[in-house]
Amino acid sequence: MLNPVVVPLMPLVGLLTANLNGLIRGEHSLSLPVGLKTFILASAAFATVWFALLVTAIYSGGETNLAAGVEVLVLFLLGIGLYRFVKVSSIFGEQALLWLFRLSLPLILAACLAVINWG
Repeated sequence: MLNPVVVPLMPLVGLLTANLNGLIRGEHSLSLPVGLKTFILASAAFATVWFALLVTAIYSGGETNLAAGVEVLVLFLLGIGLYRFVKVSSIFGEQALLWLFRLSLPLILAACLAVINWG
């Protein structure tokens, strides 16, 4: 079982990953002036999130608690599912959304590290 303090982090990572997927696929390109550096950082974050998720699921459960690792994966999938209902582009402005995409790699890694350390 995960620490309740870190439970909201994995759905947020899933929601951020789904938005990165939309950016990479070009769904945000009509309304956002995405430069090459932002696109490269978003692509690197999207590629890194899968490895970070795997490591987080393995280390959060330890050697004896399989349920915590499964809980990490289910919470991440819940965040991806929330993408259909919660559009980050409607919550944040254009500049904030660009900075969210630019800082997505450190945000994802910080969330995964927090779940590993305090989960």
